[in-house]
Amino acid sequence: MVFILSEDFVKVADTKNIQPSHMKEVHVDGENICLVNVDGKYYAIGSICTHEGGPLADGTLEGYEVECPWHGSKFDVRTGEVTNPPASEPEPSYEVKVDGSNILIKRRGGSNKSKSSSQFELTLLEKDKVEGTDVTSFKFSKQNDHQGGGEGEDKLTLDYIAGQFAFFDIGGVYNDPKGPIRHFTISSSPTEDFIMFSTRIRDTPYKRRLSTLEKGTKVKVRGPEGQFVLHQDYSKPAVFLSGGIGVTPFRTMIKYATDRQLPVKIVMFDSNRNYSNILFKKEFDDWSNMNKNLKIIYTISKDDEPDRHERSSSSTANDDWKGEYGRINKEMILRYVDTNELNNSIFYICGPPSMLKAMQSLLQNDLEIPKERIKVEEFTGY
Repeated sequence: MVFILSEDFVKVADTKNIQPSHMKEVHVDGENICLVNVDGKYYAIGSICTHEGGPLADGTLEGYEVECPWHGSKFDVRTGEVTNPPASEPEPSYEVKVDGSNILIKRRGGSNKSKSSSQFELTLLEKDKVEGTDVTSFKFSKQNDHQGGGEGEDKLTLDYIAGQFAFFDIGGVYNDPKGPIRHFTISSSPTEDFIMFSTRIRDTPYKRRLSTLEKGTKVKVRGPEGQFVLHQDYSKPAVFLSGGIGVTPFRTMIKYATDRQLPVKIVMFDSNRNYSNILFKKEFDDWSNMNKNLKIIYTISKDDEPDRHERSSSSTANDDWKGEYGRINKEMILRYVDTNELNNSIFYICGPPSMLKAMQSLLQNDLEIPKERIKVEEFTGY
């Protein structure tokens, strides 16, 4: 709750709520602010990382530096200045004062207010559990269902670029220090008439609450955010390296490129533990048949490769398997990407942290791809 104590300052927290060397996200006039306690003195900067929108208040604090939990950008909480890349733009800083036990933040003037994402209220249309996995896709309305205007006023639509993400506030999450808000890649394409995200359902307060949402439930959504999007120079091929649930941003990019008939060549290597964990496979296969510029290589972990006896008694799906076995490596990539493509492609990596680090090493050390042609998106669990 925010209390207005003067025309310029508002109360955002109580001193007992933020211990030394701790942070808390607060909100003033729709702005997300990271409030920090360093040795009993309070500082406030923007809470959304200027690199790709990571939640700074969920990061780590060391001295006067806060580190983004997504890609390691660091900011000085006293000034908002960047102290470590990949971020290059500073965070807005806010004047803070303490009145008794009340922590107050000064409002920023209209011309000085930081850029913030749009807020929407979307309705859950459908839940689709992927058989044989712990993944569920959630589809929402694309238009804002909460409007202040009169009847007949056009509803706002959540417009985004394929590959971006948004923050979803589902409410009703208890016993979770991160509260009811998480970010998810929008796995639907801008060409589709719904907003979708897909996620693994884990035994956490947020995921338990998410799994129980009923059709018709309204959730608050803030976005879009992020720069993990397809490049605009279509003369350069795109090579996607995907691990597990990290395939979600590639679904939206591939669907968009196919629907818009973009003249860009896309090669995706999609790595999963086993056949049943390959997400969106039917869609990808259908789009590959429609899009002559699209090539998808599936691979499943070496541990799942059946021996000859097992192959003779395996399922029809595995009998017909025409993909690869094992982790993505140099030899696998060179079987499908020629020298000219290798030297001109933009590489995109998305998956869990261990996969991301392995693929970065593979590209930079084994294939000698300059980091300027590598884009990464890390997926972590909640």
